[in-house]
Amino acid sequence: MIEVEAAQEKIRQAFPRQNNSESVSILEATGRVCAEDIYARVAVPTFSRAGMDGYAVIAAETVGASEEQPVCLAVVGTIYAGDQEIQTTEKKGVAYKIMTGAPIPTGFDAVIRQEWTDYGIEKVELYREVNKGLNYGGIGEDVFEGQKIISKGQLINSRTIGILAAQGMETVSVFQPLKVGLIVTGTELVSIGVPLTSGKIYDSNLYTLASFIQSGNSQLLFKERCPDDIKQLSERIKEKISSVDVLITTGGVSVGEKDYLPEVIDKIGGQQLFHCVNMKPGTPVMASCYADCLILSLSGNLFASVVNLHLFYWSFLAHAMDCAELNIQTRKVRLASDLKYSGIRRFIRAYEKDGVVSLISDQHFSSVFHNTLETNCLIDQPAKTSLKQGENVTVYYWKL
Repeated sequence: MIEVEAAQEKIRQAFPRQNNSESVSILEATGRVCAEDIYARVAVPTFSRAGMDGYAVIAAETVGASEEQPVCLAVVGTIYAGDQEIQTTEKKGVAYKIMTGAPIPTGFDAVIRQEWTDYGIEKVELYREVNKGLNYGGIGEDVFEGQKIISKGQLINSRTIGILAAQGMETVSVFQPLKVGLIVTGTELVSIGVPLTSGKIYDSNLYTLASFIQSGNSQLLFKERCPDDIKQLSERIKEKISSVDVLITTGGVSVGEKDYLPEVIDKIGGQQLFHCVNMKPGTPVMASCYADCLILSLSGNLFASVVNLHLFYWSFLAHAMDCAELNIQTRKVRLASDLKYSGIRRFIRAYEKDGVVSLISDQHFSSVFHNTLETNCLIDQPAKTSLKQGENVTVYYWKL
């Protein structure tokens, strides 16, 4: 069986990165991937501004000021945020009352906060000496003109939007999301809302996987189920494949009599990249190429399919969008209790807090899913190991 990392690399090597981009409003760009390097068009701020309410002064004129011996300056004006910058030659012995964000007059180099004065209107007494640059935001203090502010491949978030807005940008170029389709196989599956009959179960795979996919940088074009039938599944894949970049299937990849996916891929002329990975759960996971599309075929058990999705889909998405932030996040933490020997590499549901990871249940079956609500990560237990309390282990965090 192939190792997890080798399987991830096979997928990456088989498919190019996304090159198609589109221009969207910055309010629609959150969660998208920037398609170009962006440089500041203007400095932020474009003028020197006050960092708080007070008085604009020349720092050298405040030397020696104290409550016992205040320095007195004439107040020659009041400046508010939004006022034009004052070009003045009158500087010696004077101050301007100024509000936060207002432009500091040329030649003035500090703002003394109003609490350190007598709040004078025509004259003001200063009770403290201040240094040059105090409460003074110079041109480009936040961003200088020409500075790279966003990199190609960077995931755009709410903070990014604020930086773009400060540049006066209404739109931004982002990569088009990957188009994804989901086909869940299983004759035993029925839709939510349909009464259960003997031998049938509700299709939780479809809803769970669809929710995960939609939370990423992807466009889920369709989600449907198909019975365990070679002809129907082959026709469904051939019908749908041209509309997507990635087709995700669940079920039909193991060794049962109705596990038809490998046969279907061969029948339609697809090329297997791998089938079966040295991991548990989700050992029979398979990846294939067909019509320039990735077909990622996950285990049929819900927990196993979610583990497969996290390890292989997010890795592929991060590669395709050239954005490492889209990948599943990992961290080295300490183990709270012993883990028994495992001959195969295991991914064990767990809960990490403050750098310590704990098992939350002794139910680790692929068919059990409800206890994942109590978890936030998976412990990566290497093959042919037993782990002791206090050892460092790698954890993989669930995507939201």
